[in-house]
Amino acid sequence: FSSQVATVTEYGAFIKIPGCRRQGLVHRTHMSSCRVDKPSEIVDVGDKVWVKVIGKEMKDDKLKLSLSMKVVNQGTGKDLDPNNVSLDQDERKKRTFRDYTSQKITLEAVLNTVCKKCGCKG
Repeated sequence: FSSQVATVTEYGAFIKIPGCRRQGLVHRTHMSSCRVDKPSEIVDVGDKVWVKVIGKEMKDDKLKLSLSMKVVNQGTGKDLDPNNVSLDQDERKKRTFRDYTSQKITLEAVLNTVCKKCGCKG
């Protein structure tokens, strides 16, 4: 939906949501598909932007909304990720790698067969 930038911080921008008293946060990682170091280089207070709600969380009896600009065409407002595929891929990239080296691999499913050519069992 179309909205307006309320404030810009070092970690993102707070966006006024039309018809709602709440503001949502566009984190700097969700402003562009390129790396954003300073959100103030991308948006200014009062700019009109297109955003998509990508998450909501209740914290201390307050609703916190997560928004994204990079999955919405900023010219037309068209949703570039209607099935949230790229958002899911980004989430998978952020997950920590689990170390499985200490776990011993065991094979439990062995099928007793006999080779028809040579008669070997295995």
